[in-house]
Amino acid sequence: MWDGSYHRVKLRGTAAAILYGYHTAAAVRSWTIRKHEGAWTLTATIDRADRFQCRQRGLIFSAPRAGGFWCWPIETLQLGETQLQARLGPPEQ
Repeated sequence: MWDGSYHRVKLRGTAAAILYGYHTAAAVRSWTIRKHEGAWTLTATIDRADRFQCRQRGLIFSAPRAGGFWCWPIETLQLGETQLQARLGPPEQ
């Protein structure tokens, strides 16, 4: 029987950004967010990144959706040459 909660969620997209205030710290061209056992994780392919801004606190992952944007606060971010991984807080929008 379904209890009304979502324990496993998987979202995918083709364009999004890591934002530091009004600045784009990183632009991504493909991304996947998974929620498993209460934790949200992001895996993405980097289009371009400002490594200094990506080290700042208060980063937000923002992805367009019908009628607006999804936004998640970034708790931790690991930036590679072409990929990034992040642990996200609960979605804000």
